[in-house]
Amino acid sequence: MKLYLIRHAESHGNTKGKIISTTDFDLTEKGIAQSLRIGQRLCAELEGKPVSAYCSCLARARQTLQEILRCIGQQDAVITQSPCLKEMDLGALEGLSWEERRQKYPEIDLDEKLSLLKAPGGESYEDVKERCRSFMENHLKDMDDERSVIVVSHGITLRILTNLLLNRPDSDVNDLNWMETTALTELVREKPGHTYRIVRLNDYSHLKELKTDGYENWGLFAKHDYMAL
Repeated sequence: MKLYLIRHAESHGNTKGKIISTTDFDLTEKGIAQSLRIGQRLCAELEGKPVSAYCSCLARARQTLQEILRCIGQQDAVITQSPCLKEMDLGALEGLSWEERRQKYPEIDLDEKLSLLKAPGGESYEDVKERCRSFMENHLKDMDDERSVIVVSHGITLRILTNLLLNRPDSDVNDLNWMETTALTELVREKPGHTYRIVRLNDYSHLKELKTDGYENWGLFAKHDYMAL
């Protein structure tokens, strides 16, 4: 089984310079273009092949997936929206600027201490990990090996889901960079034991001029190479 993990495209929430988790936003025009770009990239691999499609119940993830399916000629495919794939509820952090977060909650590090995170008034790392585990058990465990699965979700949730699928220690998630919008992480499930291996991790080479401004400065924070850990 091939598993394509994709972060949603740019939404209006991404343009506000604030921390956004569970607030619902539609895609921007740039986000729609990003969705088309990743859809076009996947077309050669997935067009005409059996695909299962999953996303969170937030509009930015659903709209991204709809555009991808349209590009690969599977716009009539059933989309399963799972609350297990929603973004981590960041509670009191929601709507703060990143500087406000540093001032009010200096102990919270969404980058290098994600495995220790307990958002004030929101979810913890363990909460999201259990949601991801539930998604794996309910939707991936018994999936036909010949199918390809597209999952569109969110920045924190995808970091945790990727780490869990690879059966890595919780601390390893702290070296997993933020995934760029519509970045592609491809995993292959292998027999025996239904273990996964990485084919591509956070691959956003398709974006080119549609890349998020400044992503290299805020997104690529890891001090160690996740693939080499």
